[in-house]
Amino acid sequence: MLSRCFKNRFRFFALSCVLSMGFSFAVAADLPPGTAYVELQPAFTLNYGQTTKVRYLQAAVTLRVRDELAAVVVAVHLDAIRHEIIMLFARQSEETVRSSAGREEILEQALEAVQALMIKETGEILVDRVLFTSWVVQS
Repeated sequence: MLSRCFKNRFRFFALSCVLSMGFSFAVAADLPPGTAYVELQPAFTLNYGQTTKVRYLQAAVTLRVRDELAAVVVAVHLDAIRHEIIMLFARQSEETVRSSAGREEILEQALEAVQALMIKETGEILVDRVLFTSWVVQS
């Protein structure tokens, strides 16, 4: 586990990086707990499945995080998060993608993958839910 001092320095560094990229967040010394959302832009558009027929999936994904500071830290890792989700979508079968039960399973797998990544990168679980705000399938 990372020391508390290192975590605070990392958060400050992450906040500095994100703010320098044009994001704007109001940050106080002690943020009150509350839910925040991080929308993964642009929406995911990719082919999926292991068949010779080309199938496309377009999904808009939003992450629910515990507070605004967590949103800032998650924003630093968006490329790695997008990679995990792309690889997850690409492995899915047509039956899974087309059924509502399958989409629920993909949501659970996406949450597990993102949480594992956040633990690896930050030592904390910052994301508590993955939401699909749009889901379009073409086969």
